[in-house]
Amino acid sequence: MRSIIQLALVLSISLIFSCGGDAPSSTSQTESTQASDTTEVTTPADANDATTRASHDCTVEGKILDGNQTWLNKQELLVTILADDSTNDPDYGEGHRVLVITDTKTCEEVQRETLPVSSSPDFPYYIAEIVYNNTSQLVGIRGADVIYCYDVVQRALLSPLSPSFLSERLTDDAQSGMIQRLEVWENYLIGYAQDMGTFVFDLSDKGTPKALLPYAEFKTPTGDFHSMFMVPSSEDGLQAIVPQYDYDADEFKVNPLFQAGKSLNTNIPKSAKNNRFLVLREKGEAGKAVGIDLLNCKEIELPEDTAQKKVQEVLSWLRANAG
Repeated sequence: MRSIIQLALVLSISLIFSCGGDAPSSTSQTESTQASDTTEVTTPADANDATTRASHDCTVEGKILDGNQTWLNKQELLVTILADDSTNDPDYGEGHRVLVITDTKTCEEVQRETLPVSSSPDFPYYIAEIVYNNTSQLVGIRGADVIYCYDVVQRALLSPLSPSFLSERLTDDAQSGMIQRLEVWENYLIGYAQDMGTFVFDLSDKGTPKALLPYAEFKTPTGDFHSMFMVPSSEDGLQAIVPQYDYDADEFKVNPLFQAGKSLNTNIPKSAKNNRFLVLREKGEAGKAVGIDLLNCKEIELPEDTAQKKVQEVLSWLRANAG
């Protein structure tokens, strides 16, 4: 297991949570320590909305890390996390944990919240990279070991969230459990915690986000956890996602396994859910098998005749042909 000196991430996707596909790369704590007394940020306007402005002229006083300010141009709100004298620690220095909301029509501050220390006074909070989700209307904020959502409509900070996992996780060192990446994908908040793996929150009820545990999970020979989550698909079926974080490349992927949602029978024995290969069945008379390789985090295309065979025969084929 790797031990992390970096707090990766200025940006993870959407908390407020936005989502979809591959997440943009993030900036780590050590890469983003440059701060300024005032910062002006603009966000491209929606080309289809003539009433949406392309820029604003408001500034916010305080020390702001790169990426820790975002403008919600449709809502005319500027969201900032900053450090000021109130969060300066005599032993640890700057504390980037003051959330400031500014009305960009008037440039007036409409809300200010000081977030609690997360792990250590010098560990900053970060705004997620894709910050806004039009469905949930939440802004996501990530600390070292805790997540907050800011409800733009209610102008309220929701209760803190902590990652949950299917099985026990053993800590490697003090860095274990630090949240490295965070995104929102459809109605789900998806993230990665150092040494512990991926986690998901269901945002369908934005007032009370809840943890979604994996449907299946495989511990790889290197000790990593590959967790597969089942979520409803827009095609009225199910989508399987196996989120992946590439530490070396600092890349995070939600990684949907199916081209389109599938209508699946998910009632299989618990003992079958912690192996490299997983076999599910499509609903209906045909009952075609669906093969999943949790080591390589992908669906395996089965030959037509193999897809009609019994589970143990399908597993034998997967072991012999999946590589």
